[in-house]
Amino acid sequence: MHGASAINLLGICEGGVFSLCYAALYPERVKNLILTITPVDFHQDQAEGRLNHGFINLWTRSLSDEDIEQLIEAHGNLPGELMSHVFAQMTPGATMSKYNVGLLDTFDDEKKLLNFLRMEKWLADRPHHPGEAAKQLLINLYKNNELVRGEFRLGSRTVSLADIKVPVLNIFAKDDHIIPPKTTQALRGVVGSKDYSEIGLDGGHVGVFVSGKSQGVLGKGIVDWLKTRD
Repeated sequence: MHGASAINLLGICEGGVFSLCYAALYPERVKNLILTITPVDFHQDQAEGRLNHGFINLWTRSLSDEDIEQLIEAHGNLPGELMSHVFAQMTPGATMSKYNVGLLDTFDDEKKLLNFLRMEKWLADRPHHPGEAAKQLLINLYKNNELVRGEFRLGSRTVSLADIKVPVLNIFAKDDHIIPPKTTQALRGVVGSKDYSEIGLDGGHVGVFVSGKSQGVLGKGIVDWLKTRD
């Protein structure tokens, strides 16, 4: 047992949504909350004004609740292969060219080639979403936008982001086509903490973690932020 009364909690993307819910429902257990590329207002993609951003949001809103329920019930879950296909179709040009133009550029550099293969392995490793959790994600959050409105329920409890009073560091990618920046930055207006900070990083959704430039800012930014609060 670590013996700590509260922990520093870090969540990434969908994991950030889980972390938000946990911090709201169990505020006494969280000391500091760090979020990276986390959607909060699932309808703010419309405020971005960029046609190639927020396709998952648009796709989900185009489906009826019955469509989503039947899709998930037919498989028993939300298949990882399906979501992999959805992500690939968001940037079809890049998806097609990376296996010829992109791959050819790595052949003379073993380090680049190995990094390319590691990235492909990571991208292909998409676990299935449990069925009921997937329904909540797509219907309650992506479609109905209940989290930011304070209407999202887990069991018998309602998740209120205003109940999060601990320091919050919210990190987003400035050119994120999967989680557009405004969907993340919406947290500022609904969280209950008076100690709220943001870091905007250049690049896209995955680049936050794999590009050398972003890695230097991301890790140091989190450590420096925590040091001033620990």
